[in-house]
Order: sequence, then C-alpha cells, then structure tokens
Amino acid sequence: MKLSSTLKLSVSATIKMNGLALQKKAAGIRVFNLSAGEPMVDCHPSIIEGAERAMREGKTHYPPVAGIPELRQAFSDWMNTTYKTVYTSKNCIVTCGGKFGLYALFQAILDPGDEVVMIAPYWVSYSGITEMFGGVPVVTSTKEENGWRVSREDIERVSTAKTTILVLNNASNPTGTLYTRKQLRSILEFAASKHITVVSDEVYSGLMYDNNEFVSCGSFPEFQENVVVIQSCSKHFAMTGWRVGFVLAPEPVISRLSTIQGQSTTGTSSISQWAALAGVHNARAVIDSVRAPMRERRDVFTKIFNKLFGASILSAPSGLYSFVSLKALGSQETDSMKFALRLLEEGNIATVPGVAFGQEGYLRFSFGAEKEELEAALQALKTFLGSK
Repeated sequence: MKLSSTLKLSVSATIKMNGLALQKKAAGIRVFNLSAGEPMVDCHPSIIEGAERAMREGKTHYPPVAGIPELRQAFSDWMNTTYKTVYTSKNCIVTCGGKFGLYALFQAILDPGDEVVMIAPYWVSYSGITEMFGGVPVVTSTKEENGWRVSREDIERVSTAKTTILVLNNASNPTGTLYTRKQLRSILEFAASKHITVVSDEVYSGLMYDNNEFVSCGSFPEFQENVVVIQSCSKHFAMTGWRVGFVLAPEPVISRLSTIQGQSTTGTSSISQWAALAGVHNARAVIDSVRAPMRERRDVFTKIFNKLFGASILSAPSGLYSFVSLKALGSQETDSMKFALRLLEEGNIATVPGVAFGQEGYLRFSFGAEKEELEAALQALKTFLGSK
C-alpha cells in the first residue's frame, strides 16, 4: 500500500513511553508509570451525573459541529469570570481535546515555510504538528536558573519575516513555569507589532499551587485579535478520556476551525460535551477536587526525591510534572532518551526524556499518580541507580 511521501510525521515521545510501559504492564510486569500527563483521580460526581442525564434524555445524536451552544456559552462565561477575558460563545469552539484544537488551528493558519516560534522546554507535540503542515519549528531556549522563562528579547532574536505563530505555554508542560501580567504584556506587544499570532496553551491553568496566580493571554482586550487560547477539560477537570477541549479566538478563526471539524471529526462526542457542561457548572468544586490531591502528590514527590537523592529540586508552581536534570539523579549521562529507555527496559520505570521537550539532560516525571505509587516508584528508581 502506498503511503504519503510528503507528510512529515514524528511519534509523540509521551505516547511512545506510555505505550511501552503499558505493554510491559500487560505482560504482567510491575511497572511504575510516571510518563503520562494525567491526574489519576476519579471524575467528579457532577460530571458522571451530567453524562448519565444526557443519555437518559436521548442527547446521543450528532451535536452541532462547533459544539453544543450551552457548552460554548458556559465555557466562555467561565473564562470571563475566572480569568477576566471578554469572550462570547461565538469566540469558542469545542474540539476533541485541546490537542486537536491545536492541530486544527495550525492547519488553519500555516502555509509551507511559515515559522513557528516555540520555547524550550516545550510540549512534545508542538514541533511535530508544526511540521505536519509544512511549518518550520524555531526554538528559543530558556534556563532553569531563570525559572525557564522566555523574555521579549529572546523572542525578538529568533523572529523573522516568516514568523507566523508564537506558541506560549502558560502554565508550562514540562516545567510548570508561570508568567506575570507584566511579562505577558511585553511579549504580546512585540507579537502584535510584528503581526505574529500568539497561541497560548493554557490547559493547566486550574492547577496552580502555593497561591500562584494564573494570567490568561485572553485577558488583554487590546491584543484579542492577535491571540488564540487553547483550553481543555483534561487536566484541571480530570476528564482526559472524555476528549473535550476548546479554542477561544476571533470569530473568523472559529469559523475556519468549524469548517475543518466539519470535514474531519464532525465535532466532539455529544455525551462528553454534556458531561463537560456539568463540570463547568460546578467548576470550582471540580477543580478543587483535582488540585488538592495533585498538590499533595507534588509535595510528596519533591520531598522524597530530595531525601533519596540528596538533591534540592524545587516544587513545580503549577501543572503535573517535575522536570529533573540527570545530574540531580547523580548521573553523569547526558543522553536523556538513552537513559529513559534503559530506565524503562531494565528498571521498569517510565518517564519522558528531556530531549523530546527540546531540553537534553533532563527527565519529566509526572506526579499525577497516587502518593503510594510515587513513593514506591522513587524507591525503585533509587534501587535501580544504586545497582549501576
């Protein structure tokens, strides 16, 4: 069978490592899986009830391609109330997860040769999706000692006449990095002056710890025509398997995305949307039910890691991950992919190598698992490294 010779594909490192871990688990091997970005908690009862109610009421037919009106309105209202944005339902489309929202958006915007600026460490799929549509990833790197933050000057240095998109992940996967309103304004001002679309990936916005504040790029009305926000129910609503995401953007963008969905997914599962609507209506309780255990698990992970390895890694200010240097593990190795594969093959511990995020010499550990699992995984890691 002939396959496309022009489609540029790369495998998601997160999916690869998680898949390898699941294969070992299916073979009956005890595996500590700290690779998947998933809060391992049960769905809030209101979400389950919303899905059950929708099924009983026969809401199982094709939904509108852009999403059921009630959910588009409710999520826009939630963004406006929670993050001081100014969206209407016409600025919102429901997608099959935030990932497909990003995929469809890049398809809608990019022409071959267009450059997409991304900030390393970056989420593993940004570069792959960019390349699928003929775009060119352009990476600007950050440093751990600077909190992994990018500056306006950093972006200016790598921007060219071909720069079409700047991807800003706030709060960041894998580092948990957050930006202040002042920092965001500076970046948005530069992007607007160069007619660069800022794609703000905000899917971890509800998982803030230690009284940290989240500032949405959608909360700057003067830049609204230049900003697209990606949101999701997966992380802070703990609805990963339901596959409900959102794109918030100017109406012409939403119109084009609706056409793309009409020719691809035909929209998001009706039951998932009604479940998500119930979650949005109970957002405070739902997010609190996820954030509280994630904060506890983050603290357990950090405390035990530092105790076992004599390290001083910091607690992530947001998100689900600890991005740790191989040096903190006492290793002199620099090849993170080689290290991660050996760790999984021989030690039965799954992580994601830093090279997949554009940052060699690091591993991403998810602390989404239960506390007992995290402690056992770190003990196993200590034992494995001690045997080498």
